[in-house]
Formats: sequence, structure tokens, C-alpha cells
Amino acid sequence: MRVGPEGIHHAITRLEPGGKLHLNKGRYRSPITISGKRGSQTEPIVIRGPKAKIGSDVDFDGYRVTANKLAAAHQKAGSFPGVYFVADDAALVLKDCQWVIIEDLCFENCWPTAIYLDNCQHIFIRRVSFRGGTFAIGAAGPYTRHLLIEDCDWVQDVDSHGAADILSIRGKGHTRSDLSAADCTLWGKIPWKAVHGSRNEEGPVAVETDARAYDGDFFRAWTIAGYVVIRNNIIADAFNGVHFFNQASASTKANFARNVVIEDNWFLRVRDNAIEPEDFAWNWTIRRNKFVDCYMPFSFEMQQSGHFYVYGNLGWNLHIPGPDGDTHASGALFKLADHHQAGGPHYIFNNTWLLRGSIVKKKRISGFEHRNNLIGYAENAEKFKWTSCSPLGNNWSAEKVPATELEDRLIFERGCFTRSWNWLGIVFDGDLIGHPDFPAALRAAGYKIGFGAHSGIVKFTDETAGLPRGLRVPSPPAAQPFSIQLPDESWTIFNPANYVVGALQDGGVVAMDDPAFLGVWPRPRTKTSKANI
Repeated sequence: MRVGPEGIHHAITRLEPGGKLHLNKGRYRSPITISGKRGSQTEPIVIRGPKAKIGSDVDFDGYRVTANKLAAAHQKAGSFPGVYFVADDAALVLKDCQWVIIEDLCFENCWPTAIYLDNCQHIFIRRVSFRGGTFAIGAAGPYTRHLLIEDCDWVQDVDSHGAADILSIRGKGHTRSDLSAADCTLWGKIPWKAVHGSRNEEGPVAVETDARAYDGDFFRAWTIAGYVVIRNNIIADAFNGVHFFNQASASTKANFARNVVIEDNWFLRVRDNAIEPEDFAWNWTIRRNKFVDCYMPFSFEMQQSGHFYVYGNLGWNLHIPGPDGDTHASGALFKLADHHQAGGPHYIFNNTWLLRGSIVKKKRISGFEHRNNLIGYAENAEKFKWTSCSPLGNNWSAEKVPATELEDRLIFERGCFTRSWNWLGIVFDGDLIGHPDFPAALRAAGYKIGFGAHSGIVKFTDETAGLPRGLRVPSPPAAQPFSIQLPDESWTIFNPANYVVGALQDGGVVAMDDPAFLGVWPRPRTKTSKANI
């Protein structure tokens, strides 16, 4: 069925398994709801329209005050200020649907949300472009599972270089255009507190000047079952990337936010967190992603989590975000929680970073193994200081470490990364980190860094931000083999041939077997399907 804006709602009622709904060229301003539609693996429902544009004529400036008023009202009611509670107000809502493919569409100015999935299974979103909006994709419902989001792109702040970067990355060079980050409004001109500040930290919402409309994510999940693959997408000039909440009850929390793969994506100028599992999360693989100027690539402020495999990622952190004097500008690779319980290990191995900040700064995490990573420092970057990028934060040399009382230690760790490594199961070993504090000075301060760690100058072949092949060093040291526990609690030894530190090996990016659930991942079987789905 080929339809225009006037006929789409009638056409949706006629959708059946195997049906294809093609949206003709035009602007689709009215909200679209698809409810209770079910395809099958051999006859999925397909919704597409390469020349259709879904969304309103209201840009960020037109929605800004509305979003701020919503956030202010939410704050006055005792909740965190934001527009999260109206995220289901979306341009396209799928409710109680199965086996639906959404492809080759463009969403523009969908405030707050472009696509919202409620109690859906086997949804495939591919080659979709998002411009503007608080949330590109939202997913809710305890039975929501088996979601594949691939080959999509999102530029949240369109007053930026995001569109140019996407063209560059999708081109033959598979790299990014070398444009100034300071010119991008969300990254360089809007204070962090204007987007995400709370009353306790920064005071009440400033209705006329805040930017709460940007306080969203490329993919936001609220207590969904899981089985989510987010692959080969580009998220540019956004506040957050991939963000999961798991607020289930204590007796059911292990049933949610499970089995997630985030791979081969680009995160460009993400002002807050690129990847953020909150509360509880299980069996996540984060691999082969590229991070360019992300304030905090990983926010691991979880209460309990386990079986995380973070490897083969490449990152460049060269530019300071925010206007001069912004209180949230230094960042770190990992943001951690006050309390954390390991339900399994967290392996951070064979990643490569060019940094101007710390790996971790403060607080704690348990079951955390940081192995065979290659980290150099952007000493030619503007306002670079060695003291501000010490691997474990600039308070590592604090001498008065509380001896035994947990409460005293937790207070101490608000400004200093924990030293309770044996008790918490923290390992740093096999890494080559080109910072003068690593490893000798940090060991002397009480951090039990492994004897396989390497010190020395790290000078990459080419430090151009976004150029993956440039993050090589001549004659990298051999990496340390180590044991990996899989989610079924079996063990394997990770020791590839010619194994060296960092993400880049002789044969390409370091590789590990796919998660077991990917081997039985259900794919639509249609004549028009491509192998990459």
C-alpha cells in the first residue's frame, strides 16, 4: 500500500502479516499509532518511505520553553526535572506489536520522541534518520524484547557538524570530518546544568533559558526484558547515547535489561554519557565502537550487574565541552556508583584510547577487570595538564585512607577511587598507559596494579580524532592471557594469536566469540531481507 499523509491512518487498519506500507513523499505531521499488529518471521510487516518526513515544524527553539516548563513542573512535584514522563508522546507509537520492520524513514523535530515501543517484540529499525528530538527511540514494557536498531543516525543538536560527520563516516574513508567541536551548540555553548541540573546541585529550572529538551537519549529503555542489538549507528551532538533503566522489584530485577549488544557504533560529541546502564543489568557486550569527544563514554552507576564484556573500542577525547568555566567539563572514561554489587565480572580489555582525562576518578565498582588496554594522552590538546588526567583521578595521592569502617571509606571515596581492590575484585593488569603516574606512583599510593602492567611513552601513528587506523603504536607489547567467565559460569582463556595490548591487532580489531544468544537471534526471512539483518 502506497499512501500519503491523509491516507495513512486508514491504511494502518488494513495491515496484515506480510503487508508493506510505503509512505509517499511528504510531511507527516500527525501522530501515527500502530496497535496490535502482528507479522511473523516469514511475513513481517514493513513500514518504509525514503522520501517521507515524519515530525512537526517546531524546532528546538520552538519547543525549548515548553520543555523547560514541563521539567519545572516535574521538579516542583518532587521529581527530577525533565520531560521523561511524557516520552510516550511520540510521532510513531507501536503498541502490542510483533515482527515489524521500520526502515528508510526520516524523523524531524519529533518532540519529545520520534519512535516509542510499548510491549513489542521482534521490532527491526534500520536505515532511519533522526534529526532533533529529546528521544530518538524509547522502549517500555516488561515484555518488550528482541529489538534490532542498525544503520540509523541521530543528530540531536542540528546546530552542529553532526550531519557532515555522518556523511564522512558513511563514505569510503569511514572516518569523521575534522571540524571544530567548539562550534557545536550543545557540546560547546550550553552549560551542562542547563540540560540536566537538579535543584540539589544547580537550583530550580530556568524556564526561559534552560535546555531541558535536550535531556534525552538515542535509545532509552524503561525496565524492558532486553535482547537488544544496537549496531552500526551514528549518534552525533547528543546529550546521551544508549540508556537503560531497570526499576523492577528486588525479586524480578534479574529478568530485565539482559542480553544487550552495542557494537560498531559511532558516538560523536556526546555531552553526558554515551552508554549508561542504570540500576541492574546483565550480560552486556560493548565492542568495536568509536567514541569522539564524549564527556563520559561509560556511566556504570549500577546497584548490581554482571557479565560485561567491553573490548575493541577506540576513543579520542581531545576537546573540553561546555562554555568556559562549565562545572561539568573534565569527564572520565567511567562514571561509577557509591555502592555496587557484582552479579558477575566486568571485563574491560583491549581497548585503545587517546585521552585528556582520567579512566576513573572516584567511588567504586566490584568485579571490575581492566586488562591489556592501550592508553595515550593528548598532551598537545588545549589546556592539557598531566595532573588532571592521572589514570585513577587527581586525588589518588590522598594519604588518610580510612582503615576499616565502610561508612568512612564510602565518604572518602566520594572524591577518590577506592583502594579496596582485593575485597571488591578489582584488577588492573597488562595495560600500557602512557602517564607518568602509572604504574609506580599509583602502586606506592596503595593501588595494587598488576606486575604485567607496562609504563612508557605512548605515541600513536596519527592522533587525528576519528581516524581508527591512526591509533597504533610501533612494536606494541605483548598482552597478558587471562581467564574469562561466561554468563553460564563456564570459563575460557582469552589468548589470541600474536596477542598485543590495545584494540588493534595484526588481523584487525580484537575479536571474541559472539554472545550465545546472538547465534539464535531471530531474523526476518523474506525475499527482500538482507544478510545484515
